[in-house]
Amino acid sequence: MPLLNLRDVATETALRPGVLYRSAQPHTLTADDAKLVAGLRLIADLRGDNERGPGDWAPVLGGAVRHALLGAGSSDAAPAQLAALPADLTLGDLYVGLLRHRTTWFAGVVAEIADGLPALVHCAAGKDRTGIVVALILDLLGVEHEAIVRDYALTAKALPDVMLMLDLTPSRDAPAALLEAPESAMRTFLAALGELGGAERLLLAHGLTKAHADRLRAALVP
Repeated sequence: MPLLNLRDVATETALRPGVLYRSAQPHTLTADDAKLVAGLRLIADLRGDNERGPGDWAPVLGGAVRHALLGAGSSDAAPAQLAALPADLTLGDLYVGLLRHRTTWFAGVVAEIADGLPALVHCAAGKDRTGIVVALILDLLGVEHEAIVRDYALTAKALPDVMLMLDLTPSRDAPAALLEAPESAMRTFLAALGELGGAERLLLAHGLTKAHADRLRAALVP
């Protein structure tokens, strides 16, 4: 099984291809996965310690790529925690809550990525934490919101295989709505982000520097 939910963030945007990728966690890595990783400088791993399998990236690590463990502070959106969330909580509301309460963590992740391009960012499913991080970067770069929504929504096609890999079952492990990737969730997130002044203003107030933002633009904006 190749790396799931994998794509270049340039797929639905006008950004420079081959610079920033997103995916689910590694499972059974293929030769194509190894080739991709060989061209990176950073794997930004957003999973917590209890989510990572021992050495799951080891078969493809080596050379210049650095595997950065950035999951501290991200456990609210880990698959194992979703079952404890209120049944009436919408995915968009979850994303807005994470944005408001984990802003400094998100700023730190974006800074790591800015310093490590070309990079791959992932969590467990490559949906929630990864989706928020990618949306923040795209908003900072001035990508139109409908393109951000389209990028996020591509995850829906990969979810059946991702849920199988993670052994997650709706209702048993989490409210079914939290295991989906509806466009409405990202639209809710982006509306809240706009009310907070946009990604650049928000992240600069929580630890990102102008140099980080400039590096992202230089690498990703053609």
